[in-house]
Order: sequence, then C-alpha cells, then structure tokens
Amino acid sequence: MFSPEPKRYRYTDLQVNITERNDMQDEDTGEENPEEDWNAYLMAIQDSLAKSGIDEKVHVLEEVTVTAKRRTPAQDIYRNRSTSLAYYDVSSEMDDFYDSGNFFIGNNIHELLMNLNSNFSVRGVGREWLFYKNKMTLVVVNYKPVDISSEFDFFSYDYLRTQAVKSVYINETLSAFCQYFFSTTVSCLNAFDKMFSCVVFIETHPDEEIPVNGGKGVRKTRLEGYSPVSEFYSPDYATLPPAPDDYRRTLYWNPAITPDETGHAGIQFYNNSRSRYFSISAETVTTAGRIGIYSSEQ
Repeated sequence: MFSPEPKRYRYTDLQVNITERNDMQDEDTGEENPEEDWNAYLMAIQDSLAKSGIDEKVHVLEEVTVTAKRRTPAQDIYRNRSTSLAYYDVSSEMDDFYDSGNFFIGNNIHELLMNLNSNFSVRGVGREWLFYKNKMTLVVVNYKPVDISSEFDFFSYDYLRTQAVKSVYINETLSAFCQYFFSTTVSCLNAFDKMFSCVVFIETHPDEEIPVNGGKGVRKTRLEGYSPVSEFYSPDYATLPPAPDDYRRTLYWNPAITPDETGHAGIQFYNNSRSRYFSISAETVTTAGRIGIYSSEQ
C-alpha cells in the first residue's frame, strides 16, 4: 500500500553509464568524490551535450576580421589581480605563521593554501584534490593556461616548493576561469562553471631568486628597511607658461624641512588652476625623539 520515495537521479545516471566508482556523487554521503575517472567524466560531458541537441543549435558564422587590439599579457595580469577578492604575500604570511608557532607547512602547497584561507580544504586518499567553498579549484601557475583534461597538467602546481611561491590571488569571476583553462578532449564545457568555485593564481619567484631554507635551528625572515628619501617633483612655475588645466592634487611635499632657532620655517609653493582651500599636514621629530603631528584645513 505504499511506494518508495522517488529517487533523485545523479547527473551521470541521466547521461551515460559510468561505473559506480566513477560516479560524481557518493551513494552514502552525497558528497563529491574527487577520485572519479577524469577522462570518463569528460566523455560523459561530451556525450551528454551531443544527446541534448546542443550541437543542432549551433550556427556557424561566416569568416570575420577582428580589428580590435588584443590585450597584452600585462593587461590580463592586471585585470585578474584587480578583480581578485583576496591577495597574499607569501613571504610575509610565512613570517606570521612562524611567529604564531606554525612550523608544519613544509613544502605542502595544500597546507600553505589552507593556512592562508580557511575556505580551502582537501579531499581524497593518495591524490589530494583541492576544494574551495566545497567546490573544486583551478590552480594557475604564472598565468599559464591549464589543460583540465590532463591530470598531470591539472596538478602541476602540486610539485612547487612553498619557498618558490611569491604571491597568491583568489579570483571567483567566471571570466578568469574561462581565460585560463582549455581541454584537448572536450570542445564544449558549459557544465564546468558548476564544478569549479574559483581560480587560484600562484605567482612564483624567478628561479635565481627563490629563497632557500636556513640551516637546522636557523629561521630566515625579512625585515622592512628604510627607503631612500624621494625628491618631490617641484618645477619652477615662474619660468613656465600658464597652465589653465593644472589639476595637481599634491602642491607641496618636503620630507626634510629644518626650522630655525625659534622653531619657524618658511615654505613657498605654486597653486594649481582651481584650488582655493588647502589641506595642510605636518609631521615632526625632535632631536630627543619626540614626535609631533599637525593638520588643518585652510
């Protein structure tokens, strides 16, 4: 007098027969199984797209000529950096780990990433798969596109030494993923944006600049030093023709003003073409090491 509850079919059940060990979903837990047969899943995606009739909806356009300028690699790098939601200077972060007593990262990239951001996790036995917010990640090293159909290429980052990593960016935009992945076995990968949560950009030190570990019992660290005094560009506007479109925001800056015996010092500067009010900020340090700060609006 009853019927079993309807079973929710897995993606692979609806598309193509794949052995149970290759299913994307685990029968008992419902969690993703990172040890699926990678090539079998790619074939399933390709077969499902063909069966769904997507190929019949494709229209081949006539040949066109693209006249727009292609973005330079530097522009692509800047765009991906600027759209990233997290950035880590690994040398500085490693110093913080050591200060807190964390000496267990070693050369494990996964351990490094999990310590940098708690949203990272690893799954799998033997081969560890990196996850971010419970979805897989695409790790790109030095902005080299990744062939996701090649397991060796997909996990190439896992062979890096942590000392070689200079910085890490986390980018969740779909455009970043589409730009840095490709596949030699699948031509249409519409479903992959549902598999991956982010792109992890890893920048490494040049080979000749990779830091080395100190000897036993020796910790290497980097201390911020003092930069040389910069000279503020201040041309003599008295000898220059009038500039009606002068929109300088900083009118005067001098890091080395010495007052006279009475504590007074005089300065002169040229205004821009529109400012009527000034924001003045002065900082001082005495011979005894006392620090003073003054600011006002004029």
